[in-house]
Amino acid sequence: MKEPTPVKLSSCKSYQKILKCTVYLDIHSITCPGALLTRSEDIYLSVCVMGQYRKTHCMPAIFPLLFNHKMVFVRTFPGVVDPADVSEQLESDTSTLELIQTVPPEGEILATVEEGTRDFVFPGPRLTASEEAPERQILMRKSSAFPGIAPMVKFATTAVIEELDGADSQPATPVRRCSL
Repeated sequence: MKEPTPVKLSSCKSYQKILKCTVYLDIHSITCPGALLTRSEDIYLSVCVMGQYRKTHCMPAIFPLLFNHKMVFVRTFPGVVDPADVSEQLESDTSTLELIQTVPPEGEILATVEEGTRDFVFPGPRLTASEEAPERQILMRKSSAFPGIAPMVKFATTAVIEELDGADSQPATPVRRCSL
């Protein structure tokens, strides 16, 4: 007698949608007219966006600092289906920029900027879309170790929010692209 062929049961996978936010940050320069640092050690900019740290290359301690450095920060938001919810979650996060001189043993923070990540990534409503992100300028808060006026950081940000298929984390469809 012939055995019956086993029946394959189809597996019903539920695919959870995930939103992925990618922030492109282009650090152009840091200017501070008339500032002369007393130490000659190199300087770099440390950046924290969405809980991820990056830093620029080191530069000689002479202003203006022309970084022209690009950084990318990526964060996924499982279970979030609306880009407005991503924006809401970014409100409780803080982005930080620190101008650091490589003074031994750990380096010395010369100036900082702290801003809510939502405002840092999405600084305000825009009436027109553009391919190129406009340059922004933020005055840094100088430390007691920094001589002269507060330095100004010049940069541009672009953010892309896209929907991923939770099964394989592949992009499904772009949800929102914002140039800031």
